[in-house]
Amino acid sequence: MPLQTHTTIAPSSIVLSRLLFHNEVPDALEAASIHQGINDIKGEIFRLQSQLEYLERLLQKHRRVLSAVRRIPAGVWGRIFTFVLPFCLRGNERRELLHLTLVCRAWCQAARLTRRLWNKYSVDTHPFSYKAAKSWLSRSGDLPKSLEVDGLACGHCKKFRRDNGDFRCPIIHPELVKLLLEGPVLNHLSLKCQVPLCFKKLCERLHPSMWISIKSLTIWIEDGWRQVIEGEVMSHSFDIPPNVTSLEISLGYAYDFGCPDRPLCISPIVYARLTSLSFNSGAWSNGAAFLAALKHCTSLESLTINFVCNGWRYDDEDYRIAGRSVSLPCLRTLQLQQACETDILEHLVMPALIELVVRGEYSEGEREFQWYFPNPQVRCPNLRILRLYTPRSVDPSELAAILKYLPHLTEVTLSGAVPDIHARRDYYGHEPKNVEEVGEHRETPMRDVFQMLHSWDQKYGANRNLSSLQVLEILDLPENYNFSYISNYIAARSRKPPGEASDTLKQLTITFLPTRFLKNCNFGDFKNVQEVLERRGIRASITPSELKPFRQDWNEPLYPFRAQIPGPPLVNVTY
Repeated sequence: MPLQTHTTIAPSSIVLSRLLFHNEVPDALEAASIHQGINDIKGEIFRLQSQLEYLERLLQKHRRVLSAVRRIPAGVWGRIFTFVLPFCLRGNERRELLHLTLVCRAWCQAARLTRRLWNKYSVDTHPFSYKAAKSWLSRSGDLPKSLEVDGLACGHCKKFRRDNGDFRCPIIHPELVKLLLEGPVLNHLSLKCQVPLCFKKLCERLHPSMWISIKSLTIWIEDGWRQVIEGEVMSHSFDIPPNVTSLEISLGYAYDFGCPDRPLCISPIVYARLTSLSFNSGAWSNGAAFLAALKHCTSLESLTINFVCNGWRYDDEDYRIAGRSVSLPCLRTLQLQQACETDILEHLVMPALIELVVRGEYSEGEREFQWYFPNPQVRCPNLRILRLYTPRSVDPSELAAILKYLPHLTEVTLSGAVPDIHARRDYYGHEPKNVEEVGEHRETPMRDVFQMLHSWDQKYGANRNLSSLQVLEILDLPENYNFSYISNYIAARSRKPPGEASDTLKQLTITFLPTRFLKNCNFGDFKNVQEVLERRGIRASITPSELKPFRQDWNEPLYPFRAQIPGPPLVNVTY
């Protein structure tokens, strides 16, 4: 029987120390020792890595305990929640707020302490729960409460009448009526009705005392009286609660509403006590009825008119108002929204008006935004803030004249209102009156509002236009706009001729529409902009330093760049 011999593998450290100093090839036993050492080292590395990951996770836990986020007060979390969530929460959005309360005890406490999250409730689901609405609103404490009801697609309208006899009108739902009668006291009520009959039926079910607390009311009417089902008595009036001082009313078609003694279906007594009025309509074929309503608004302080992209015109019959102006002695804020063209300013006198905001809407076939503002120094002599947002440019001569006759303006915003200086001669349908001699050309019309203002300032000297201006915003300039007109105007204001007051301008913001750059365009092509501004005493920096080329296959074809100009006056320029 042969003698059995046992081979032992030397530790890898011994073999390794000998082989490292020689260039010998390890034999089988030595190679096995090295492989074993490698496996041992890998195992130790894995063990240490696992331990390191555990320690890193433990370190993160320790740091999270000391994190500044944990020290954020509950009031700050509540403010964050109010920004994250919509103004008035509907069904799904209410669940989002409830989910926030389940994150942790601190978030739950913050949400419950923030009463602003609970003082508004929107009824947009069927069936409606009285208990859920009452419980939600009760968490807001003594804050003014608001209720919004979506009552569209109701059975009072012909097109939603059901053949099976099933009748449904969310506005007069028994649970909703119970909430209004027995629930928390409301400060604001918003009703979206399919037809005016819905609001009338609701008023019939409520005791007059229920309306005492309501100071703000919103009524949206989708369809007119003609859509009411047969057998119902139509009433051509809205019985607005006596304590309402803020009213928002939306009528689908204005020509379907109102009568001579109750313009837009509302008593003149109601208009007289309003301090805030918001009105919008899908059709303005009888806009004079709205002027008839404004005639009674002697206490109005805030007025918002939404034209819903429809033109304003007068009916030749019924309520025609010609040659008369409506005086609003207490009005301080006026907003015109979604206006394609309007001459309503031609019919209003507002001696106390402080802020005027006009938001135009694009109209097919119109090359410029049409608005009429004759004699602004008479109609609103104390105007301080003018904000004009238009989809098309405004005639520069008319705009310059308006600014000229409003000397008390402190803030001016012109968005899309300034045209391209290269506009055709007949762009505005008439020959411009303002001309200047330029080079070899006989005369070149002044088609820029700031060119005209600069010219007038030079002509009249100390009687500078916009002498009280502090904030100027010029937004969405066309890409081919000649920037020198603005820079010359600003530079002229910054100088102080003898006998003239110092410039009041403190902040200037300028943005250009996204500009399409050529493929060989680079940042150096725009250095002249910075040099021109610096020669006029304005420190400027333009970013970014690289411009990406234009590609036809990209969804966003235009690449903007921003020029920020610090220093007095504060100027932000964006291309």
